[in-house]
Amino acid sequence: MKRLCYFINSDWYFDLHWTDRAIAARNAGYEIHVISHFTDERIIEKFTSIGFHCHNLSIEAQSFNPLIFIQAFQYSVKIIKKINPDLIHCITIKPCLIGGVIAKYAKKPVVISFVGLGRVFSASTVTLKFLRYFTVNAYKFIAKNKRSVFMFEHERDRNRLVTLVGIGKERTIVIDGAGIDPEIYKYSLEQERDTPVVLFASRLLWSKGLGDLVEAKKRLQQRGIHFTLNVAGILVENDKDAISVDIVERWHQAGLINWLGRSNNVCDLIEESNIVALPSVYSEGVPRILLEASSVGRACIAYDVGGCQSLIIDNDNGLIVKSNSIDELTEKLEYLLSNPNERVQMGIRGRKRVIDKFSSKLVINNTLKTYRDVVSD
Repeated sequence: MKRLCYFINSDWYFDLHWTDRAIAARNAGYEIHVISHFTDERIIEKFTSIGFHCHNLSIEAQSFNPLIFIQAFQYSVKIIKKINPDLIHCITIKPCLIGGVIAKYAKKPVVISFVGLGRVFSASTVTLKFLRYFTVNAYKFIAKNKRSVFMFEHERDRNRLVTLVGIGKERTIVIDGAGIDPEIYKYSLEQERDTPVVLFASRLLWSKGLGDLVEAKKRLQQRGIHFTLNVAGILVENDKDAISVDIVERWHQAGLINWLGRSNNVCDLIEESNIVALPSVYSEGVPRILLEASSVGRACIAYDVGGCQSLIIDNDNGLIVKSNSIDELTEKLEYLLSNPNERVQMGIRGRKRVIDKFSSKLVINNTLKTYRDVVSD
């Protein structure tokens, strides 16, 4: 039995976005190992119960401490040497750098997954510019491994990395997001309400755009246009980009948001909404909340960054807004709020787009084909 080792920095992120693909790989005959920073015993129990082997590695996604990075690298070498995988699939930036270098030296096949390029490739601080320079050169080294494949969630990220790193497109593949099961996220017609509901569901980071939505709500209130802004998400610690609990609670008390906390059933929240908004300003992959919303049949509004445009076609299944333009966000949100019939048609078209291009079945089949191709090289 071939061993497939997933290497990712967050247990919850793997559980949310990658478990279905890992189960499919297990069913295809792979022995599944997951290296991650496991902080939730329930996830370990879940993975163990379905036959995955869990390996804990203390790796902080937002830490820039080089000593911690070196320690994580050294420990990763020991874990991977012990597993002796036939294929390594690295996800998120630090595992990609560490796992990619290890695979290069070990001459092992490796998949380097970009679930969005993230803040390292979009921010302009001196620290992040240095990290971007280091990261690009590390990818150039990793690409020297002829058994490496670079996987992206949309063409925009692929084109940028191909240019920066100088890899041939034949060494890359685009697989459209994490995929969504339309049979789980079933279509439902939005409910008519006197006060429409807009849903924002994401990690509580400024770069995810919640602050812009709150400002848009203030402006629309001044025009006499009212809506409920439901906010569900994960509070983030130890991140300069995090929105503090105090600010969230202040917005809630002022009636600017309806703070729901972390939700275990986002599908219900989508069904209860009329619009789903994610004005994220940094380069992500294809955001899962927009996939889920489109599958349920809700019009979406998002900034023109990352993979949002590969899912949302402007004026077709939602609206795309110029990044960081609160003026345009306000105007286009007003349009959606004022045109319920158009929202319904957008929702119908969004559902069809998910089925045709973003279903989990398509994503899983393409991922397993990539594994077979890489291992057989």
